[in-house]
Amino acid sequence: MKILPVLDILNQTVVRGVAGQRDNYQSIQSRLTESNQPLDIARALRDEFQISEFYVADLDAIVHGKLNLDLYQNLLDNEFTFLLDCGLRYAADSQPLTSLPGISVVAGLETLAGPQELGQLVEQWGSQQTAFSLDLKQGQPLVSDVPHNEYALIKDPLKIAELSLSQGIQQMILLDLAQVGTGKGTGTEELCYTVRSRYPELRLITGGGIQNCNDLMAQAKLGADAVLVASALHDGRIDREAVLSLI
Repeated sequence: MKILPVLDILNQTVVRGVAGQRDNYQSIQSRLTESNQPLDIARALRDEFQISEFYVADLDAIVHGKLNLDLYQNLLDNEFTFLLDCGLRYAADSQPLTSLPGISVVAGLETLAGPQELGQLVEQWGSQQTAFSLDLKQGQPLVSDVPHNEYALIKDPLKIAELSLSQGIQQMILLDLAQVGTGKGTGTEELCYTVRSRYPELRLITGGGIQNCNDLMAQAKLGADAVLVASALHDGRIDREAVLSLI
């Protein structure tokens, strides 16, 4: 199982995400470095945990529509690869990213205009470089308000997963934003187990609310191939030895 450290970027700095309440996100406090700069944080995590693949949530892009292209390039220049959620609504929105080899695009339910856009992203980027994020909040689908969004008609997260799989994706993220940074578990355990049981070939990524190593092992038993982790790495609740034992 892979550990994917999360970089939540807001105002071009790394912040600690808690429960999806973005207006209240504060600068990251890490035992690994005094810096809150994305490249410094990424380097510190790599030095400590020997991990160079990350998940980047660019909140400047998701919330304000401002892509941090220079930041993406700096991470790539320093030999990091990453899944990037930058608030894509339409497949065409990913055009500025095509010159950045080493990233995979995340199509988040929260912002995506509909399943047809997901299909076009898969066609443009390929199934290995496209991930669908099934975004929830307190167990309910978090859907974009773009007009004529077919996802808005579906209340069952499992049916959203099935519709998205029909668009050709091979990577899916299950993320309940209400759990992020709380240390109270992912909240997607049952959904994870069901999706894994029905689609054994799918690369399944979970995260949000990871408290300690026991939580990591629980996700592995449910069938997660990778887990998104942030606070527990910075706080020391998951240490170097534990991470190295898993990768």
